[in-house]
Amino acid sequence: MSAGTVLAIAIPVLVILAAAVAFTSARRRDAGRLGQLSRETRSRDRVSVGHAAEGTSAGREVEKAAVLERIGGDLEPVVEATPPARWTPPDPETLGVTRRQVLNRSAITLMLLSISGFGAASLAFLWPQVKGGFGAKVKVGTRADVDAAIANAQPAPNFAYFVEAQAYIQPYPADALDAAAAVYPENILAGMREGYVALWQKCPHLGCKVPACASSQWFECPCHGSQYNRVGEKKAGPAPRGMDRFPIIFDGDDVIIDTGTVVQGPVIGTNTTNQGLEGPHCTSGGHG
Repeated sequence: MSAGTVLAIAIPVLVILAAAVAFTSARRRDAGRLGQLSRETRSRDRVSVGHAAEGTSAGREVEKAAVLERIGGDLEPVVEATPPARWTPPDPETLGVTRRQVLNRSAITLMLLSISGFGAASLAFLWPQVKGGFGAKVKVGTRADVDAAIANAQPAPNFAYFVEAQAYIQPYPADALDAAAAVYPENILAGMREGYVALWQKCPHLGCKVPACASSQWFECPCHGSQYNRVGEKKAGPAPRGMDRFPIIFDGDDVIIDTGTVVQGPVIGTNTTNQGLEGPHCTSGGHG
């Protein structure tokens, strides 16, 4: 085949191939642009959307202004509150303790506390723990002090009063010890053997303080007229017995009155010292 023939065939084929390539490229570009907007179109769309949004916002502002004008001024419209949820009482078993149980237990606790307090106060009153002063052992001095007090007692000698013990210390005659041994207990006889007896100031009748009478040399109660000799044995009046007394303790030369131990006075008719009336009575109603 000659060169001319080859060129004559090749040139048309190349032209056809070039046309096919150009057509295919154009089709691809058209297919890639399908469904997309151009830049100008997109720009115009954004402007349109902005205007629409501004229009919507402006419309809402107009509506709001109209509502405010209708309800008056710049007040915000009242928004109705959401009603509270309805209360449901808890399950008593879940709660553990009911209101009634709390009240009952509180009342019982208060009652027990009150009873305990009253009981403690009653025990403290009935069983006092005295550490000093009346109700305990009271030191009144030495033997010399007691003897001086007896000799210089007022309103009459022999009636020495010791206020801290609420008691009189009286001399007890040695020649009356045999008669006293048949009447008094040992804790009282111990002091009598040393020459002393301690008498409580309180009248056994109704508890008045019994003073000494200088003229009769007896104790004479001003309340109801009960009378006692110098050692507290009853002589007259409504008292049920002689004056009550305390044991006397001797610690070396010290004289101690045990005011925590009260010994009841002797029975009516006791007269161990045979002391009679030595002068006029200080109270009315007495007799010797």
